[in-house]
Amino acid sequence: MVLPLNEQRDESLRNMIDSGAEIAGGAVGGALGFLAAGPLGAAALGAGGSAAAIAIKRIGGELSERFLGPREKVRTGAVLALASSEIEARIKGGEAVRDDGFFNSGPDGRSDGGEVVESVLLKSQREPEEKKLPYMAHLLAAISFDPGVSAGMAQQLTRLAEQLTYRQLCLLKVGVHRNTLRLRGSDYRGQGSFNRELLQLLYECHDLYVRGLVNFGGEVALGLADVKPSAMEPQGFGAELFNLMKLGAIPDDEVLVISGRLQ
Repeated sequence: MVLPLNEQRDESLRNMIDSGAEIAGGAVGGALGFLAAGPLGAAALGAGGSAAAIAIKRIGGELSERFLGPREKVRTGAVLALASSEIEARIKGGEAVRDDGFFNSGPDGRSDGGEVVESVLLKSQREPEEKKLPYMAHLLAAISFDPGVSAGMAQQLTRLAEQLTYRQLCLLKVGVHRNTLRLRGSDYRGQGSFNRELLQLLYECHDLYVRGLVNFGGEVALGLADVKPSAMEPQGFGAELFNLMKLGAIPDDEVLVISGRLQ
């Protein structure tokens, strides 16, 4: 029997979310419940939550009908599941999804929120560093609740999140916890050579600085040798990404490996 088009899309969406279980685990169940909420469920979600669920379901459904490689399907399904489950959990915890019209459809049937959902999912689809995916999902969920993040800012943040490596996300956490880590107290000026492990980290620290995401205590860092680990502090969008992506949840052991090379 051939299913109606809307039922075909729902089935395709469920399959994509199910495929993300490898990464999302138990979040899959919560996501399916959130996106399949009927009239009673929609009432429980509130106006903002219902609009968010509709937008996420619509974009997820459209993506599920495109040709995705097996791994792309896993990644996209995982981020969709993790973000939807987190949104549902926060609503159940008493929080209200932003009600500033972010998820309301315009005359063309699209919404600012829907465009951000699409942006996050497309970037996640192509993300080879799969350790980043849970933090991409946190970013999408956080934007859904924060009216202070405009549509333009949301797009900027998602673009930055895509461009940064997982190790740079770890470095943002290093910067937040700089006072509790035994980081090098001076820069690297005068050091004749760098081993490859240190060189990679200095490149990534300096890249964060050039992007305006960290500072080194107000000192100018014209090159790698000007990086001063103990003074590295997230600023601007670097601090926003740390908070919205919940980078504090990055495993401490991974951060300690990185900080140990900056001592």
